[in-house]
Amino acid sequence: MGSTALTLHFHNEETLRNLERAAEALGVSTDELAEAAIERELAAIGGALEGKLARALEGLKSYGPSALDRDIKEFARSEVEVRDPLQARRESSDDPA
Repeated sequence: MGSTALTLHFHNEETLRNLERAAEALGVSTDELAEAAIERELAAIGGALEGKLARALEGLKSYGPSALDRDIKEFARSEVEVRDPLQARRESSDDPA
């Protein structure tokens, strides 16, 4: 597999120095260490996202016809009982302009 290049710009110079020191101590290149660190971080983020998506899917699966009927009734009730805050009103003005 070929390699693809990415230029990193560090806002914190200490981060770059720490990367260089750690890579030297481990006997690997800074590129190898940075790639391994990014892979681990992406795996951790991906796992968290996968869990969120699974919970969202379970929530959607539990939403059945009775929930739909309940929500339709609640919407209809609120249309009648709750005053619309954006309801247009006619205003009169004494100014002839």
